[in-house]
Amino acid sequence: MGYVILIGLGGILLALFYGFWIEPAWRLRIKRYRVEHPAWGARDPLRIVIISDLHAGAPQIPLRRVRRIAAKANRLNPDLAVLLGDFSAAHRWTWGGTGKFEIIDALKHFSGRHGTFAVLGNHDWWQDFDAAKERAPCEAQTALAHHRIPLLDNEATLLRHDGGDVWLVGLADQRPFDAGPEGEGFDDLDAAMELVTSEAPAIVLAHEPDLFPNVPEQCILTLSGHTHGGQIRIGNRSPIIMASENETYSYGRYDADGRILIISGGIGCSEVPVRVNMPPEITVVTLCDVEGK
Repeated sequence: MGYVILIGLGGILLALFYGFWIEPAWRLRIKRYRVEHPAWGARDPLRIVIISDLHAGAPQIPLRRVRRIAAKANRLNPDLAVLLGDFSAAHRWTWGGTGKFEIIDALKHFSGRHGTFAVLGNHDWWQDFDAAKERAPCEAQTALAHHRIPLLDNEATLLRHDGGDVWLVGLADQRPFDAGPEGEGFDDLDAAMELVTSEAPAIVLAHEPDLFPNVPEQCILTLSGHTHGGQIRIGNRSPIIMASENETYSYGRYDADGRILIISGGIGCSEVPVRVNMPPEITVVTLCDVEGK
């Protein structure tokens, strides 16, 4: 009986070591999606490489690891490089005082043929709450500007892609003050879409995926993060994220009326620094026509 107890305790310790250290601190996968859409037409395929929810901070995501992640993302030859917000650690089990300027500096060489574009996440505001209350630039926003990484804050920009133009629409954060999607946000999809002045297909960058049902038909692809895939995932379910009634979308691909949502599992952790069956990921989305040109 004593051996059985020891074996059980050993198994629990190994599981804890894996969940708190091996998977979140050592693992990194490339998660790929191929999105074929008839509205893409004769355009060349567009490879989008996404870094989301870094939550950087030692010991799991020190700056040297951020640099390695950025270098690995660059080796994927992105046409478009995307940062989906939540740049620094969002749990108490970290040290080193990693600031937004240092994190963004470690990401500054991550770039695609059409450039790098960013949106902010909820923790970028929660960690700079005075700025949120004043709707003043937060530290992450200032760091992005300092490193000349364009922030799309309810804005749209036109990408001159081979075979036809495409709009990139970036939204301000939906949860700068509280955890629920019903709360007041800084996002303004209507204002951003007013800047879309042609019928070319649009890609939406939105840290939280909650607004997906409201994006117009022209927005054929929405890219989000925020959920970390639940951090702990059992099969296709997450007991953390999906236990909450206000979280409809947790991870992966969702299709609705010709519009597609891709949610990245992201890199880091919030609240509890643990990942099980949801390793950190760099997400790659290839957008092409229905024949996979």
